[in-house]
Amino acid sequence: METKNRWKSRFRNPVSAFYAISAVGILSFFLISLRYGSAAYTWVIQENNPNIRFSDYFWHLAQTVDRSHLYQNISWDAAGCFPPLAYCMYYLLYKFTRPLDMIPRDLAQTEQIPGAMLIFIYYLLFSSLLLLAAISITGRKSRKRDAVIFSLLMFSAVFFGSAIPSGNSAVLVLSLLLTALHLKDTESAWKRELGLILLAVCVALKLYPAVFGLLYLKEKRYRELLRLMVCSAALLFLPFVFFGGYPGFRHWLLHIMNTMGYSDLYRLQYFRGIFHTILFRFLGRERPLVTMALTLGAAGVLAWNAWRSRNLYRTLFFLITIMCFFPANVYRYTLCYFSIPLIMGLKESGEKRRGWCSWPVMTLYGLLFTIPSWWLLVIPMEKRYPYETLTGVELYLYLIVYALIGVVLVIEWADRLIRTREAHKPWIFAL
Repeated sequence: METKNRWKSRFRNPVSAFYAISAVGILSFFLISLRYGSAAYTWVIQENNPNIRFSDYFWHLAQTVDRSHLYQNISWDAAGCFPPLAYCMYYLLYKFTRPLDMIPRDLAQTEQIPGAMLIFIYYLLFSSLLLLAAISITGRKSRKRDAVIFSLLMFSAVFFGSAIPSGNSAVLVLSLLLTALHLKDTESAWKRELGLILLAVCVALKLYPAVFGLLYLKEKRYRELLRLMVCSAALLFLPFVFFGGYPGFRHWLLHIMNTMGYSDLYRLQYFRGIFHTILFRFLGRERPLVTMALTLGAAGVLAWNAWRSRNLYRTLFFLITIMCFFPANVYRYTLCYFSIPLIMGLKESGEKRRGWCSWPVMTLYGLLFTIPSWWLLVIPMEKRYPYETLTGVELYLYLIVYALIGVVLVIEWADRLIRTREAHKPWIFAL
């Protein structure tokens, strides 16, 4: 009887929706793969393009050959957006297996260096094990739960179809970011300082984690915020000494600015792209100023809600939404950062996660971190679009994540409205 009641309690728990939906989609995908083989893999992978494999690793590895002129030599602006700390990592990885009898000129030649693929495999293993370790130290200790969460994430379309095959450093940064956010609120002073340093490393690797400075500002931890800013600036700018000095810094800024000129049409992966697409579809022409105003407005609404929210998970969710959707020219792998509040919620006790782990939120999270095999009933596997960044799976994932953003905003506003009424204040105070 006790076992039966325990199982009933589990099925009544909203988090069971995440586990069930995610697992069903992933398992059914591998069953489908038995029938369709590599076509199923091509369907789920980013851009439906198997040739993107490891490109975000070996391409950057190849650029470090001429370290002092790296940013001057990069011809593809989007690839030159990485800060120099990232290239310090790639340069060290390149040095492990650098050939003495040739100079690799491109991605293909770098990939074929003896030992380079093995180093890459261990780089992936290290990043993945670091993520598992970050999950294990977060919240309550449970090896079984840690293994299940880690497995479902790694086999989801976000990781399996983008972050892992592209070789992007998003998994590494996710691991460091999750660890930093856990250490930020520990009682140990040195652990809090370590968390601050790890967050600064994330900022110096990817830039957009800088939005978490708002969390320190909101909690009035001004001294820690100042140390975070100093540490981030040092890790961001000092490595330019090894990568071209001031000329390298100037070219890096040019690469970042030039990405603003890329086409945003049918780019669902960020706010500017979705607003540009909507305006183009309805007005028939581009409206860059309106698009930028809407993008800034969306980021402002999210920042305001992060500032006003009394729920830690929703605060993190809003900041992560800014981090993932405000920058331009991002790809599917950035969705992996949405797993941070999910992991923290799944690992905490019922009281702490109240107001976060609700049925709508957990259901949408299950639909996000899975492989949407059921979507084949809507859009067939062989369907292709004239835009390389738009695929059937991409369309599905971003419909889900935009729905998730909307649901979390509604929950936040409803929570503030209830508290305003309980305090007998006008509803305007809920804004």
